[in-house]
Amino acid sequence: MTSAGQAAAPSVAPLLQIEQLTLRFGGLTAVSAVDLQVQPGEIAAVIGPNGAGKTSLFNAITGIYEPTSGTVRLGGQDMVARLTGAQLAQQLLAGLALGVLALLMAAGLDGLWAATIKQQNPQEFSIAQALSDGISYLQAQPRVEARMGRFMAVSFDGQIPLGSAPTREKAQQLRDDVARGLEKGPPYANPQLPQIAAAAATARIVRWLALVVGALLGAAGTHAVWRRQRRTPTSVARLGVARTFQNIRLFHNMTVLENVLVAMDRHLSHSLPWWHASRRGLFLQLSVIIAFLVVLTASTRAMPAADVGVVGSFALLGFLLSSAALLVQVGRRKAFSPADLQLEQLARSKAMELLAFVGLDARAGDLSRNLPYGDQRRLEIARALATEPRLLLLDEPAAGMNPSESVALMQLIRQIKGRGVTVLLIEHHMRVVMGISDRITVLVHGKRIAEGTPEEIRNNPKVIEAYLGTEADAHG
Repeated sequence: MTSAGQAAAPSVAPLLQIEQLTLRFGGLTAVSAVDLQVQPGEIAAVIGPNGAGKTSLFNAITGIYEPTSGTVRLGGQDMVARLTGAQLAQQLLAGLALGVLALLMAAGLDGLWAATIKQQNPQEFSIAQALSDGISYLQAQPRVEARMGRFMAVSFDGQIPLGSAPTREKAQQLRDDVARGLEKGPPYANPQLPQIAAAAATARIVRWLALVVGALLGAAGTHAVWRRQRRTPTSVARLGVARTFQNIRLFHNMTVLENVLVAMDRHLSHSLPWWHASRRGLFLQLSVIIAFLVVLTASTRAMPAADVGVVGSFALLGFLLSSAALLVQVGRRKAFSPADLQLEQLARSKAMELLAFVGLDARAGDLSRNLPYGDQRRLEIARALATEPRLLLLDEPAAGMNPSESVALMQLIRQIKGRGVTVLLIEHHMRVVMGISDRITVLVHGKRIAEGTPEEIRNNPKVIEAYLGTEADAHG
């Protein structure tokens, strides 16, 4: 016994901890404020009548359904993913991309094409000039168009002609004179300038609003998608949770070995060299894009439009060179080299070891659909184990098995526990549940009514009335 002043020895932290988990579908409550703990290295079971919410509980744990309320922790860590800096950057970039797209739509793609490409002589086409003209158009500045063999200075939208000239240089000088008149503001010497200034001011407001609103919607939409994916079957599997299903879900047109290999893919590191090789290249590309956007938004008052186009051309050239450097780095790292074949061979070796563990190595080349029902159950367990889980959830693994297969399954689950994997199972076969479980939780109508050792559950009056007694009555 410990003295009053002596602290009690700390208990082992649960591997799985569920607190007040609730899952509703409209007005139907499938799981109601359930608390559950599973200790490391334990075989725990969830039992209850049909419709008690057992599978719904599994679905909420593994991310198939998003719980209405409550928390699910694995090893003390909330299974809802947190927002990382990289994800935040992705959301901001997605918002920026949508904002730029909204800006282009508000400005009008036909007008942008006419202002940048259509008005240029194909024999004298210049990227720098096209970029310069595009920036002027987005800023609602007067521009130059080629019409009927002459060059004409027009308003930003091409609706108001301001004069024509036989050469582009003279038309640009005329355009610059009009732009200077707009900069001086009222009173305007040219009677057309007030109309042009009002239309340009309205266009700028509309385009800025499109850019800002598009960026906000893009970032908010990407964030909403991320929120929906904070707990998905994929993210849960990455944390170390695997499961089988009440209805077997194998790839029936794939071999037994291939079914296991599919689950091992996330442990193969063939993508890592590409990432290591590309980090610097991606950073360089991002820097170039940011510089290009700065140039794009720079006022033509700060530098001549032609210079802006030249700088933009260099930015585009930098982006292309950084892309080439990225490919060179990937090639030097041999990201997709014969080393991948070695990884594949290692994966096959591990997959065969798992098939031998469940007793299916002799049928590795058979199609999974040709296996007997019990062997399909074993294959599904092997595939789940291939993800290298810390916690394995088995949904009625003994369903449809005869007594001898059930006994073999019990032995297999004990062996899984011996591999250091914690097991949480749903099962209706009381002989299986009572024979292998360390702790049992009983659900009825989505609520937990009892929890304890097999002996405690066997003698619990509420359990006998709600579940065990019903089964006994059904068997006479």
